[in-house]
Amino acid sequence: MIIANGSVALPRSDAPARADLRIIDGRIVEIGSNLRAGDGEQVVDAGGLLVLPGAVDPHVHFDTPGFESRESFFRGSAEAARGGVTTVIDMPCTSLPPVTDAAALDAKLAVVSGQALVDYGFYGGVRGGSAGSELEDGMASLAPRVLGFKCYLLSGMDTFPRVNHEELGRAIAQAAALGRPLLLHAEDADYCAAARIRVEATRTARGGGKPTWDDYVDSRPASAERIACAVASELAAERGCSSTLHVVHVGVAAAASALARSGATCETCAHYLAFTREDFAVHGAALKTAPPVKGGAEREKLWALLADGTIPFVTSDHAPSTREEKRSGSVWTDYGGIPGTGTLLPYLLSEGWLAGRLTLTRFLEATSGAAAARFGLDDRKGSIEVGKDADLVLVDPGAKTVIHGDRLYSKGRDTPFEGMELRGAVRSTWVRGRMVYDAGRDAMPTEASPVPGIVAEAGWGRFLTSLRDNSPMDYL
Repeated sequence: MIIANGSVALPRSDAPARADLRIIDGRIVEIGSNLRAGDGEQVVDAGGLLVLPGAVDPHVHFDTPGFESRESFFRGSAEAARGGVTTVIDMPCTSLPPVTDAAALDAKLAVVSGQALVDYGFYGGVRGGSAGSELEDGMASLAPRVLGFKCYLLSGMDTFPRVNHEELGRAIAQAAALGRPLLLHAEDADYCAAARIRVEATRTARGGGKPTWDDYVDSRPASAERIACAVASELAAERGCSSTLHVVHVGVAAAASALARSGATCETCAHYLAFTREDFAVHGAALKTAPPVKGGAEREKLWALLADGTIPFVTSDHAPSTREEKRSGSVWTDYGGIPGTGTLLPYLLSEGWLAGRLTLTRFLEATSGAAAARFGLDDRKGSIEVGKDADLVLVDPGAKTVIHGDRLYSKGRDTPFEGMELRGAVRSTWVRGRMVYDAGRDAMPTEASPVPGIVAEAGWGRFLTSLRDNSPMDYL
């Protein structure tokens, strides 16, 4: 197959280049001009379209198995494809059983393998309260088949308790020994607990009343992120493995800068770049995440750190819920998570590169290349190059995308991006040379047809592993 006449976004380029791509057996084998089709070779005309590398979203909660009322791997991966994401990495905590040992991974893979529409990997989980060598043994059993490990310093899940500082240090050391990154939800539990007590006391002193969204944000303040990141950085440094630490969904610029100085890495999310705490007045529970978005000055600092590479990439933290969970009636109990994988690439394309906040090179790194490299997938994923998988997104740069929750393929429909108009529109998404999403067939989802634009069968997505001894990535 040849994808011809497109404006191709090649790595380390200042502008897209007119080029043709020849694809054989799912991989890019030639990039050139005016490539001639062989006998029986399909030609797809991409004239007038941008050809981007498929986005890599290394932070999703597709809730399978165990929490399918909120999301399924099929619906989550369909929403990813609709937004131009061709590779996801799923978190270990929001499935039952949590992926903390090899048996749990086997159980998850048995279900997910028949649902996935895009390529996918898993993280292993590290829970607090592990007795004896359970923490190290569980990580060792998972290491050959996961792309990293995840733990929390503040957790709201009974099935996945937070680690203490001693456990975190052990987890970082073991992850380093196993050649995998250690991902951390970095909010200090003690600080947040004290902040909430203070918030409640202040509200009572002012005459009580219903808790507000300001109360929620103030109960999980920027200081809690800074403290947690400082502790984690110190624990990694004293073990000589700072580069093993990776902090997820950072919403505080000072924390991101400190992590970079220490040799650790981090990610932010599109919602931290798009919204501020003032937006709760408009979006309410649809904007609730953990950690919460902060002030406008913080948002602008995050954009600057993304532009200069201090924050290497952006993720979605896709974590939808049922409408009943999202709208419980209290800021404390409303579900904290949003459906984000389908809006990740469209938002960064529009408000990052096309808006002039990011160069083309930084946009490509932020959405594809840097995450692929961090999690050991960059020998096949993350850029348009000969030898790599033909994971591609064809985008009409002159069209508009308007976000509507009721048109999402995700089971979660409450999005803070509701009504946002973005420049550019995804026309098709390709995974290993096969079209998975076709905007021409998209329509309003219905109960009978919840993913009308999906043109590949469930199970097309492949399970990804990456061995950190520099041997080639394998597909299982």
